[in-house]
Amino acid sequence: MSEIKKSFHGIAFFTNLTSSLALIALLALGVFVNVNRFIVGDESTAGYKAVCLDTSSWNVACTVVGTAVGILAAIAFSNQDDVITRAELVQDRGVVAIFLRPLTVKRGLEQIYTLQVPFERTILVLCTVVTALMSAAVVALFGVHASRQEIINPLSSYPLADLNSSFFENDRAGALFASGSPTLNSVTSQLSGFLYKAAYITGQKIRGNYNPFDPYVAYLPEQGPLGDTTYNSLNTGGVGLNASSYLQYSGIPSDFSMPAAFEFNRLQATVYGTHVDVSCQDVTFAYTITSNEIEQMTLVFASKPNGPNITTFGNLDPDSILTTLAIGSAVILDPETQDPVHTLVIPEFITESALILECSYSGREYLAEVSIASLTSPLLIEREVNQGPMMGPLVNQRVANVTHGLLSIGGQGGNIARGFIDAEYNADGFNNTDMASALGTVIAQVGEAYFSVLRQQVERSNMVRGDSNVSHPSELRLYVTVSRLGGAQYGWLAVLGILLLASSVGTVRTCGGRRAVGFEAQDAVKLLARLLNEPVGEKTRVGYTDQLVVLGNGRGGRLSEAKHEPSPGAVTH
Repeated sequence: MSEIKKSFHGIAFFTNLTSSLALIALLALGVFVNVNRFIVGDESTAGYKAVCLDTSSWNVACTVVGTAVGILAAIAFSNQDDVITRAELVQDRGVVAIFLRPLTVKRGLEQIYTLQVPFERTILVLCTVVTALMSAAVVALFGVHASRQEIINPLSSYPLADLNSSFFENDRAGALFASGSPTLNSVTSQLSGFLYKAAYITGQKIRGNYNPFDPYVAYLPEQGPLGDTTYNSLNTGGVGLNASSYLQYSGIPSDFSMPAAFEFNRLQATVYGTHVDVSCQDVTFAYTITSNEIEQMTLVFASKPNGPNITTFGNLDPDSILTTLAIGSAVILDPETQDPVHTLVIPEFITESALILECSYSGREYLAEVSIASLTSPLLIEREVNQGPMMGPLVNQRVANVTHGLLSIGGQGGNIARGFIDAEYNADGFNNTDMASALGTVIAQVGEAYFSVLRQQVERSNMVRGDSNVSHPSELRLYVTVSRLGGAQYGWLAVLGILLLASSVGTVRTCGGRRAVGFEAQDAVKLLARLLNEPVGEKTRVGYTDQLVVLGNGRGGRLSEAKHEPSPGAVTH
């Protein structure tokens, strides 16, 4: 009975079809997972879908699935190669003997060595090699791995003119509520401690004692937190990016996507800042100074026509007379320019005299590039990229009034006086050398700190201005690392695509009715049975003497021989 017929290759068709379906499913899921950002966590946000799973177990499962699909595809390609061999056996040209061996990588290398590289079989060899990448491809496409994300906030900072607007805050639950205008909120409580630090460090620098290695002097570093941001010096530059809201998730952003769980890498931004300059001039000559004593208290009065009348007082107790630095303060407006004139009185209670300074405020807005290098790094102003408008009278008045309010907290001079006293700089008001410069420096630093704290209230990741059409040249780029599901390069999808194409072609090839031999042509047992024309089964024992010999079922005895001449070098006795 002829074994040449048009046949349906069931096993080859089934393996290629199953391989195709598995690869289609993986390819579709791969595209879906890479288009949508899935991260390991408990809370989903806009643009980031959270999944809760055990990372190690998931990655092991991905490895197992990739290996299984790779093995299935390799079997499918081997079955394709067998179908081609069975079809070629019935053709007039026949088949090259090397293709009577099953498709393996070893056979593929020998094909190249013997220059037997027909197109279809060469493609199958290459696809078989590619199946070795299936495990890596599945882990890359579906495994959990650290993924670096660039998050862009297109509107991260605001000029001073916008701070009178109404702002709204998104909380973690997605609720939107009005936070009002930052200019209506008091920020003096956050500036009081900063004022002491600035005064103490300035006093130490003037005395030449600012040294972190001096064991006899308390050292305060310039770098430190102010509000929700750490600055590298006392000169904050009026920059008020709220760093804490970017170092960790604080609420749902309105104009960009941000994951709820991430590891901070670094931050770069272009933001607004405001420089404040304060110039203090000695105008003692223009004032009338009088004094009065009430018990152990000395009162010093300073006044001038059309100017402020300022009263200061001090304790003449011998135990405290050397630490009775007081600073009287008053703010009036220049009738022509409406700029504030901040008058400061530093009395000398023993001599019943005083140093009187008049301080003027100025400054301008600017755009700066800033960065934060790590979780513990301060905000660093790298460079100014654009200069903005000068501060107007109303802004100058606000800064002067804030400073005046701070000078009245905790006594005359507030924490400026306390800082100078602890730094042992002009602790009794007698040594006023460089006092004008010292006060101008400290007040300017506090003025910039005021704008920084003011901006921090609205330059948060989850804050949005009421006018959604606003546009500014500010921008923030946040670089974080998340535990992402998939997210690999699309080249790994190409691996699945190549194998899917080869499996699909094989499915079509194996379901067709091509003339072919009706047995597996690359099965050595079946080939031997056809060659000997004997019933050789899977358990039949085979030996070799002068020629190929088929033995009995484990009991020895020659049943038949292959009808061929012994090959050169055959084993003989």
